[in-house]
Amino acid sequence: MARNTGEGADLVSIGQLARNAGVSSRTIRYYEELGILPEPRRSAGGTRKYPREYGDYLAAALALKDLGFRLDELRPLARLAAGRPVTPAQRDAAARLVSDRIDELARQVVMLRGLRDAVSHPDSGVPVCAVLGGFTQGNDPCDIQLCWYEVGD
Repeated sequence: MARNTGEGADLVSIGQLARNAGVSSRTIRYYEELGILPEPRRSAGGTRKYPREYGDYLAAALALKDLGFRLDELRPLARLAAGRPVTPAQRDAAARLVSDRIDELARQVVMLRGLRDAVSHPDSGVPVCAVLGGFTQGNDPCDIQLCWYEVGD
């Protein structure tokens, strides 16, 4: 449960925190709900008051999101990325998430290079739909209904 605290100079409102981060107040409340951001302090009147350091949590979460991590993956990574202490188990979980993300990006790079080659060299005999075959979930990758883009269109 959030602690009641007096309003201090080092505390900011949800609106100030949101403006500083370039997000909406709703995003901040949602991140709290998911456990990405720690629960804020409350004024005597129940208004959320955030220590300025919450900006670090929020910046870390947004940077991780920009790197392609899903919201459910942000919680274990945001604390570490914001420079907060973590347990060895939390560090191991974060390392696994980062390693999995690197592996996924490597697969995407292979796919994108193949796509670039198919688009750049239409005479290579490799249709774009064949390169994108990994996205067709077992269907014929060059089925005319699935091949929505042909080189030269």
